[in-house]
Amino acid sequence: MFKYTKEKRQVKVFCPNCQQNITFEIPSEVMHKDHKHFPFTFRYIHGNPTHSITLYIDKNLDIRGKEFGDSIALSDEIIQNMFQDRNLSRDSDPGVILQSIFNTFTTVIDARIPESSKIHYDVGLKLGKNFEGFFVSRELNDLVYELQKFWKRNGFGRIEELDFKPGEILFNVYNCFECSHIPDLGRTVCKLDEGFLSTLFSNRLNSQFEASELECYATGEDHCRFSIKEIGRQL
Repeated sequence: MFKYTKEKRQVKVFCPNCQQNITFEIPSEVMHKDHKHFPFTFRYIHGNPTHSITLYIDKNLDIRGKEFGDSIALSDEIIQNMFQDRNLSRDSDPGVILQSIFNTFTTVIDARIPESSKIHYDVGLKLGKNFEGFFVSRELNDLVYELQKFWKRNGFGRIEELDFKPGEILFNVYNCFECSHIPDLGRTVCKLDEGFLSTLFSNRLNSQFEASELECYATGEDHCRFSIKEIGRQL
């Protein structure tokens, strides 16, 4: 099944990877951009594991072709672009090299294992438990400032734009170690961070906290945004 409504920029197509019909819209800014070459391409990324549909659009804004990419091909492209952007060499910062190894590993896992989000979250839970001893604060605000220094010191990103609310803290992370190499997938992906933060804040503050990612590099932002919310006292 394939249907294209040009006036609404809406595409309906059967995705062989999802094994179901999906519907999406081509953004107006893509259609009306001053394209230099035709046909131009638009890629719609979706699913878990993530995969893509590439459309070829002519100067009349009609679709002349389509291709379906699987999750493995997409992960290979993400990894290749990451290494090109970082331009690593034998003299590169060891932290950047280690981050590239981590990013390669998690990107490959995401492409091959449907339960990868749960795996990343569980890893975060275990890391949060074992790194809890690196922190001393027992108050919410103090723990957030301590986390901010810990994140920067270890090259995990910059925590900025703190917003304290009763029982909740929101903040942005720039240059996120977990996902800053990932293109717009239409969903948040930092499950390891969610697990780490949930465990750390729950254990240090003797209450039940839940960390949720609200915005992400993988949703097209230039940062990740997290909410850490108290959801109940521990017994």
